[in-house]
Amino acid sequence: MKKYLFISLIVTLIFSSNAFAKCDFELIDLGKSIENLKQKLKYEKDSPLMLMPDEFGGETFLLPLNESCKDEESLHGTMGEYLFINNKLERIMLVRANMPDRNLMKFAMKKYGEFALPEGLPINQWRGNNYWEKGSVLIEFLVTNIQNGGQIEVISLQRLKSTSALNKYYEEVGKWLDSGK
Repeated sequence: MKKYLFISLIVTLIFSSNAFAKCDFELIDLGKSIENLKQKLKYEKDSPLMLMPDEFGGETFLLPLNESCKDEESLHGTMGEYLFINNKLERIMLVRANMPDRNLMKFAMKKYGEFALPEGLPINQWRGNNYWEKGSVLIEFLVTNIQNGGQIEVISLQRLKSTSALNKYYEEVGKWLDSGK
Protein backbone atom coordinates (compact mmCIF):
# COMPACT_ATOMS: atom_id res chain seq x y z
CA MET A 1 0.00 0.00 0.00
CA LYS A 2 2.83 2.41 0.89
CA LYS A 3 4.51 1.64 -2.42
CA TYR A 4 1.28 2.48 -4.30
CA LEU A 5 0.90 5.79 -2.45
CA PHE A 6 4.54 6.69 -3.06
CA ILE A 7 4.24 5.98 -6.80
CA SER A 8 0.99 7.97 -6.97
CA LEU A 9 2.66 10.90 -5.23
CA ILE A 10 5.65 10.84 -7.59
CA VAL A 11 3.43 10.69 -10.69
CA THR A 12 1.29 13.56 -9.39
CA LEU A 13 4.37 15.70 -8.70
CA ILE A 14 5.80 15.01 -12.14
CA PHE A 15 2.60 15.95 -13.94
CA SER A 16 1.87 19.03 -11.84
CA SER A 17 5.42 20.38 -12.12
CA ASN A 18 5.41 19.79 -15.87
CA ALA A 19 2.25 21.81 -16.47
CA PHE A 20 4.30 24.52 -18.16
CA ALA A 21 7.08 22.21 -19.36
CA LYS A 22 5.61 22.31 -22.86
CA CYS A 23 6.48 26.00 -22.98
CA ASP A 24 10.14 25.94 -23.89
CA PHE A 25 10.88 29.57 -24.71
CA GLU A 26 14.58 29.08 -23.91
CA LEU A 27 15.19 27.97 -27.48
CA ILE A 28 18.98 28.12 -27.14
CA ASP A 29 21.31 28.63 -24.21
CA LEU A 30 22.65 32.05 -23.30
CA GLY A 31 25.97 32.65 -25.03
CA LYS A 32 24.98 30.70 -28.15
CA SER A 33 25.06 32.28 -31.62
CA ILE A 34 22.43 33.47 -34.06
CA GLU A 35 23.30 30.41 -36.18
CA ASN A 36 22.30 28.17 -33.25
CA LEU A 37 18.91 29.91 -33.13
CA LYS A 38 18.44 29.48 -36.89
CA GLN A 39 19.18 25.76 -36.53
CA LYS A 40 16.73 25.41 -33.64
CA LEU A 41 14.02 27.19 -35.65
CA LYS A 42 14.89 25.00 -38.67
CA TYR A 43 15.80 27.92 -40.91
CA GLU A 44 17.85 27.09 -43.96
CA LYS A 45 21.49 28.07 -43.58
CA ASP A 46 21.27 30.88 -46.18
CA SER A 47 17.90 32.20 -44.97
CA PRO A 48 18.16 35.47 -43.06
CA LEU A 49 16.78 35.72 -39.56
CA MET A 50 14.69 38.86 -39.06
CA LEU A 51 16.81 40.70 -36.49
CA MET A 52 16.21 44.28 -35.39
CA PRO A 53 19.51 46.07 -34.79
CA ASP A 54 19.56 48.90 -32.26
CA GLU A 55 21.86 51.86 -31.80
CA PHE A 56 23.57 50.30 -28.77
CA GLY A 57 25.17 47.34 -30.55
CA GLY A 58 22.45 44.77 -29.98
CA GLU A 59 20.23 42.81 -32.33
CA THR A 60 16.83 41.56 -31.18
CA PHE A 61 14.85 38.64 -32.53
CA LEU A 62 11.13 38.73 -31.68
CA LEU A 63 9.06 35.57 -31.44
CA PRO A 64 5.46 35.49 -30.22
CA LEU A 65 5.28 32.92 -27.44
CA ASN A 66 2.40 31.14 -29.13
CA GLU A 67 5.01 30.02 -31.71
CA SER A 68 7.26 28.26 -29.19
CA CYS A 69 4.53 27.46 -26.64
CA LYS A 70 1.63 26.52 -28.91
CA ASP A 71 -0.19 24.42 -26.31
CA GLU A 72 0.05 26.99 -23.52
CA GLU A 73 -2.88 29.23 -24.48
CA SER A 74 -2.70 31.18 -21.20
CA LEU A 75 0.58 32.73 -22.44
CA HIS A 76 -0.65 33.71 -25.90
CA GLY A 77 -0.19 37.45 -26.32
CA THR A 78 3.29 37.25 -24.75
CA MET A 79 6.30 38.27 -26.84
CA GLY A 80 9.72 36.64 -26.60
CA GLU A 81 12.67 38.98 -27.16
CA TYR A 82 16.09 37.43 -27.77
CA LEU A 83 18.92 39.98 -27.50
CA PHE A 84 22.16 39.17 -29.30
CA ILE A 85 25.33 41.20 -28.77
CA ASN A 86 28.40 40.33 -30.85
CA ASN A 87 26.48 37.33 -32.24
CA LYS A 88 25.91 35.85 -28.74
CA LEU A 89 22.57 35.49 -26.97
CA GLU A 90 22.89 37.71 -23.90
CA ARG A 91 19.30 38.08 -22.68
CA ILE A 92 15.88 36.50 -23.13
CA MET A 93 12.82 38.51 -22.15
CA LEU A 94 9.16 37.54 -22.11
CA VAL A 95 6.95 40.61 -22.25
CA ARG A 96 3.20 40.66 -21.60
CA ALA A 97 1.51 44.06 -21.58
CA ASN A 98 -2.00 45.18 -20.71
CA MET A 99 -3.47 41.72 -20.20
CA PRO A 100 -6.30 41.36 -17.67
CA ASP A 101 -4.56 38.47 -15.91
CA ARG A 102 -1.31 37.55 -14.22
CA ASN A 103 -0.58 34.52 -16.40
CA LEU A 104 3.10 35.37 -16.82
CA MET A 105 3.44 35.71 -13.03
CA LYS A 106 1.74 32.34 -12.54
CA PHE A 107 4.05 30.82 -15.16
CA ALA A 108 7.15 32.29 -13.46
CA MET A 109 6.09 31.01 -10.05
CA LYS A 110 5.45 27.51 -11.37
CA LYS A 111 8.66 27.37 -13.40
CA TYR A 112 11.08 29.07 -10.98
CA GLY A 113 9.41 28.97 -7.56
CA GLU A 114 6.77 30.72 -5.49
CA PHE A 115 7.42 34.04 -3.80
CA ALA A 116 5.45 35.82 -1.09
CA LEU A 117 2.85 38.39 -2.05
CA PRO A 118 1.39 40.88 0.45
CA GLU A 119 -1.50 39.33 2.33
CA GLY A 120 -4.90 40.67 1.31
CA LEU A 121 -3.62 42.38 -1.85
CA PRO A 122 -5.28 41.06 -5.01
CA ILE A 123 -2.69 39.58 -7.37
CA ASN A 124 -3.66 42.01 -10.17
CA GLN A 125 -2.77 44.98 -7.94
CA TRP A 126 0.70 43.72 -7.00
CA ARG A 127 3.66 45.62 -8.49
CA GLY A 128 7.28 44.72 -7.88
CA ASN A 129 9.95 42.22 -8.82
CA ASN A 130 11.48 38.95 -7.72
CA TYR A 131 14.79 37.24 -8.54
CA TRP A 132 15.79 33.60 -8.84
CA GLU A 133 19.13 31.98 -9.61
CA LYS A 134 19.01 28.80 -11.66
CA GLY A 135 22.47 27.40 -12.30
CA SER A 136 24.41 30.16 -14.02
CA VAL A 137 21.27 32.12 -14.99
CA LEU A 138 19.73 35.10 -13.20
CA ILE A 139 15.97 35.33 -13.67
CA GLU A 140 13.92 38.41 -12.84
CA PHE A 141 10.15 38.71 -12.85
CA LEU A 142 8.77 42.24 -12.88
CA VAL A 143 5.34 43.88 -12.89
CA THR A 144 5.13 47.64 -13.26
CA ASN A 145 2.76 50.35 -14.41
CA ILE A 146 3.00 51.83 -17.88
CA GLN A 147 1.32 54.78 -19.58
CA ASN A 148 -2.44 55.19 -19.73
CA GLY A 149 -3.12 53.08 -16.66
CA GLY A 150 -1.71 49.86 -18.07
CA GLN A 151 0.76 47.39 -16.63
CA ILE A 152 3.46 45.15 -18.00
CA GLU A 153 4.81 41.79 -16.85
CA VAL A 154 8.35 40.78 -17.78
CA ILE A 155 10.51 37.70 -17.24
CA SER A 156 14.16 38.37 -18.00
CA LEU A 157 16.94 35.78 -18.16
CA GLN A 158 20.62 36.62 -18.37
CA ARG A 159 23.86 35.06 -17.22
CA LEU A 160 24.47 35.36 -13.49
CA LYS A 161 27.90 36.77 -14.20
CA SER A 162 27.13 39.43 -16.77
CA THR A 163 29.41 39.60 -19.74
CA SER A 164 31.36 42.74 -20.52
CA ALA A 165 29.37 43.03 -23.76
CA LEU A 166 26.07 43.12 -21.86
CA ASN A 167 27.46 45.57 -19.28
CA LYS A 168 28.64 47.88 -22.08
CA TYR A 169 25.24 47.56 -23.76
CA TYR A 170 23.42 48.55 -20.55
CA GLU A 171 25.85 51.44 -20.07
CA GLU A 172 25.06 52.77 -23.56
CA VAL A 173 21.32 52.40 -22.97
CA GLY A 174 21.70 54.24 -19.64
CA LYS A 175 23.56 57.14 -21.28
CA TRP A 176 20.81 57.42 -23.89
CA LEU A 177 18.08 57.40 -21.21
CA ASP A 178 19.95 60.03 -19.18
CA SER A 179 20.26 62.25 -22.26
CA GLY A 180 16.48 62.50 -22.56
CA LYS A 181 16.57 61.97 -26.34
